[in-house]
Amino acid sequence: MTKRPLFRLALLVAACLLAMPALSAGYGLLEGLQLARAYDAQYQAATAEREAGEANGPMGRAQLLPTVNASFNRSKVTGSDTAPDFTGAISTSPLNYMSQDAAIQLRQPLFNLQRWALYQQGLARVDYSHALFARKENELVLRYLSAYLGVLLSQKNLALSEAKLHALQAARTQAQKLFDQGDGTVTDIHDAEARMAMAEAELLEARSMQQIAERTLQATTGQRSSVLAEPQEDIGRYLGPEGELAQWRDKALASSPDIQAAQQNLRIAEQEVKRSRAGNYPTLDLVASKDRSSASSVSTINQRISQNVIGVEVSLPLFNGGYNTAQLAQSAAQYRQAQAELDNARAQVELEVSRQYYGVSTGARKVASLQKAVFSSAETVKASKLGLVAGVKTLTDILNSEEQLYQARRDLLLAQYNQLVSWIALRAASGAIEQADLALLDRHFQSGQSQPSP
Repeated sequence: MTKRPLFRLALLVAACLLAMPALSAGYGLLEGLQLARAYDAQYQAATAEREAGEANGPMGRAQLLPTVNASFNRSKVTGSDTAPDFTGAISTSPLNYMSQDAAIQLRQPLFNLQRWALYQQGLARVDYSHALFARKENELVLRYLSAYLGVLLSQKNLALSEAKLHALQAARTQAQKLFDQGDGTVTDIHDAEARMAMAEAELLEARSMQQIAERTLQATTGQRSSVLAEPQEDIGRYLGPEGELAQWRDKALASSPDIQAAQQNLRIAEQEVKRSRAGNYPTLDLVASKDRSSASSVSTINQRISQNVIGVEVSLPLFNGGYNTAQLAQSAAQYRQAQAELDNARAQVELEVSRQYYGVSTGARKVASLQKAVFSSAETVKASKLGLVAGVKTLTDILNSEEQLYQARRDLLLAQYNQLVSWIALRAASGAIEQADLALLDRHFQSGQSQPSP
């Protein structure tokens, strides 16, 4: 075998490896969040949006600063000049000379309410962009955490589906054995086979859901991790609501990015009303200019003119077809719209805080109840198996008890992960997600526990 085919094979393998998605050895909760901040397209768009919004500050301030404009003109003049001479006779002289003019002008607003309103609007737009970015940052954390926990939940659900199928396969074998011994019925066999078919369908769905969950997380972080850190079993002990609902509502009304964004939007609308009203007021500018021109003509040769001018300019709007009146009516309606949107933002934030607060406070009790349900269901399965040996239980009783056990385990997993999401969502709804909150979660996650999809 020559070296060339081996070289081509090596290139083909390298190309395949480069085409594969990045596979990380594993990361914890905070490590994955840093990856999401660096990769997530929605977060990158939000960052650019914030930077664009911050430019409104200098743009608004520029409305109060002087403007300086310079101009230069150089032209050639040709033609003829017809005029009476000193004797009264009409004479025509040709024109052929160069003319040039250079000027510079400075204009400083002294009294201009429209420009002042634009300056105030610029400040409000900067604050609006910051509030909007804070909301987008909270959304990133929630989206990432939901995707992260979604992978863990799908892995656990897949493991439960596999265990359930194995248990039903064992039950099918036992049903056949009892039937062969004359102690069972063909109905038990068919029942076990029907449940096996349903379990196989659930297993296929669980595998698909796991792959989708992993792709969702990969779309956020840019990496497909082989293992993920899992929450400790007792993590729910550290995830209480920590205070009364009224305290969380007050905090949300004072710190929620949604409310802050709506407040700044109202502030922008208020300044727009003032700007529209100011269109009816006079303006006063300080104007200073310097002009130099030179030209030659029939009567002048190399004429040079230099002018220095400084003064004030007053402009008084008289009539513009009713534009200012219509603009004022429009801005007033937009102000009322912004007020209604602020009221709606407050109502929605209070509702979301209440929803997540109850999700956290009742989540712990729900998890505790489901843990008892799992324990009781497991004991029921054991008792049913012993009852089958004693002749007081049937195989159907065992199948029913196992179905109840696996359903209780699924419900418990879902309740545990919902409690985690509600805990972080409560903080997002009430203001900002603190780094200490994420660090608390990260401390109670164990690394290297989850298993990737095949």
